[in-house]
Amino acid sequence: MSNAVETLPPALDRRSFLKVSALAGGGLMVGLRWGASEALAQTAAPATNFVPNAFISITPNGAVALIAPNSEMGQGAKTALPMIIAEELDVPWSSVTIYQGDLNPAYGRQAAVGSGSTPGNYAPLRQAGAGARALLVAAAAQTWGVPESECTTANGVVLHAASNRTAKYGDLVAKAATLPPPVSVTLKDPNNFKLLGTRVPGVDNSKIVTGQPLFGIDQKQPGMLYANYVRCPVFGGKPVSANLDEVKKLPGVRDAFILDGLQGLTPGIAIVADSTWNAMSASDKLQVKWDEGAGVSQSSVDFAKQAEALGNIPGAPDPKNIKAAYFYPFLAHATLEPQNCTALFKNGVMEMWCPTQMPASGQGLVTRGLGLSASNVIVHVTRCGGGFGRRGSNEFSLEVAAIAQKMEGTPIKLTWTREQDMHQDNYRCNGWHYFNATVDDAGKVVALTDNFVKVQGQVGGMSGREFPFNAVPGARVNPSQIPGMIPTGYWRAPGDNGNCWALQSFVDELAHAAKQDPVEFQKGLLAALPATPAGTQGGRGGGGLPVSRMNPVIALAVEKSGWGKKLPRGQGQGFAISYTNNACVAVVADVTVTPSGKLHIDKLTAAVDAGTIVNLSSAESQVQGSMIDGIGAAWFLKATVDKGQIEQSNFDEYPLIRINNAPTVVEAHFIKSILPPTGLGEPALPPAAPAVCNAIFAATGKRIRTLPFSGEDLKWS
Repeated sequence: MSNAVETLPPALDRRSFLKVSALAGGGLMVGLRWGASEALAQTAAPATNFVPNAFISITPNGAVALIAPNSEMGQGAKTALPMIIAEELDVPWSSVTIYQGDLNPAYGRQAAVGSGSTPGNYAPLRQAGAGARALLVAAAAQTWGVPESECTTANGVVLHAASNRTAKYGDLVAKAATLPPPVSVTLKDPNNFKLLGTRVPGVDNSKIVTGQPLFGIDQKQPGMLYANYVRCPVFGGKPVSANLDEVKKLPGVRDAFILDGLQGLTPGIAIVADSTWNAMSASDKLQVKWDEGAGVSQSSVDFAKQAEALGNIPGAPDPKNIKAAYFYPFLAHATLEPQNCTALFKNGVMEMWCPTQMPASGQGLVTRGLGLSASNVIVHVTRCGGGFGRRGSNEFSLEVAAIAQKMEGTPIKLTWTREQDMHQDNYRCNGWHYFNATVDDAGKVVALTDNFVKVQGQVGGMSGREFPFNAVPGARVNPSQIPGMIPTGYWRAPGDNGNCWALQSFVDELAHAAKQDPVEFQKGLLAALPATPAGTQGGRGGGGLPVSRMNPVIALAVEKSGWGKKLPRGQGQGFAISYTNNACVAVVADVTVTPSGKLHIDKLTAAVDAGTIVNLSSAESQVQGSMIDGIGAAWFLKATVDKGQIEQSNFDEYPLIRINNAPTVVEAHFIKSILPPTGLGEPALPPAAPAVCNAIFAATGKRIRTLPFSGEDLKWS
């Protein structure tokens, strides 16, 4: 089978697949739902009694089918999670077929957010693989009349060295299915892993490069119609009336109607047509009277004025005081695949095909908004064309479900336009940091405050427990909020993505004010933190930062980057660290700035302690990709507000980083560890931007305090 990937036919759901596969092969199926004291649940011998919510299916010919429970959006979860099972099951990866899991409570944590897919599933999936292996060993031992302790496994085979007997897993499934579940299982010693930590290609790679229909936007159902949903351009507004009768007469349009009054649904106008083009074209012909509400008075200019009034630090300058104001803007997620979802409402059941990071969240929106029971809302999980937190909010699920309910019996595919995707986002929050610090004659930070301002209700606050506040006695954060209605949500490395840039840039300012090497200065601040045991992972955003893990990461980054080398004017190195999702990251940026102000990032070097690395290939990709994402956002991106709506509409006004601006060399180096995996898709993003900005200062003497910095004058002479 050669680690094949299968997508089940629409008529065959995961539950049916597991029943059918067991019936067809007479195989062993191991399923589980873990609680604090639950042991592995094992099915009885008859195929009809096999547990239907399994991760593992083994047939008599030795074929192994594994469920990937979490969404795949490019982070590698569809490959990494089955790798964990296969490692403990002790089967060759070439014998495995992967199935994408739909929403099913039996799969446990299916939320692909917070870099939590691998950490959240690591222990239960290891238990699943080890439990199945234990049953197969027991089956062989009983068949041969030998102690289980004398049996070992390798490559899908049970071995008894003393008698030189072997049995393939497929030959043991019938016997194993009759055995009681093990009370406990023995996990492998991580030092003996054979599969984890190696390079494994993504299981969808061949289908992606050949354009196979994996994504939500690819979905097709018999008799399907296509929808577009138009909301008020002003946040908080709603439609009063529209020229619906005229729109219904347009080519291909089947219906047009206003949706309002449903819990969780932003009011808007639905257009249903015989093609996506006709639905979107008809949307352009809408003439709507909007109730724009109070949001129409909001603007980025006004937000900035209010922030300055709240955050500015009065008082006469003091030579020992270092003051600086840092600002980062709203950001859209700008996923390559616009938001979309397909739904069919029939016989009281809502069936959905959704590119979602949190399928249970989408199901919840639909159940509450339409008054359906959870058992009557089926969510099939498709591959996501990018997520970065955007596909966790799932409002597109409720939009299409409401349309499908009205068009009962007809599958509806909702697709947002790129402009709608930009204008209807849940944005990365903006923020203002007004720092004030005092450095004494010995170069020690003796006072630190941050007047932190953000728009009300936004994701991404500051607690004052972040590094370096927790390293300076008496340091504090003074938070303030500006009234606002801009919807915000989780954007890759929430909170840390902006705050780390401001904090690590200001720490670099303090290092230069203290006339110290920036790396040594950071190590001095870290030395002031309470010690944490080497085996702990601590918390998020620097609270509980484990110095015992961070120091080796810094040492590795210094070594691999050649930190501290003497460089000519116009070239510089910058350094930054972060502790996000329990991963320790240090980044060194090497840049060149020409006298005319043209920036080139020569190299990014990341050192990472993310615990056990499951798939080295995807681990490197995540670190490299997140760093490039971070510097691209800091260099080019901003979403601005005028009259209550976002001004940018498409990539011509919101320019993602392109290959000519990407670093020439991007390296990722990992601390070898047997600790459980930490997050990895997000942690390398926060320190990349400050490392680059600090390198620009080293090269030119110009400090960047406002993002994006594409408009900054970097000329030097």
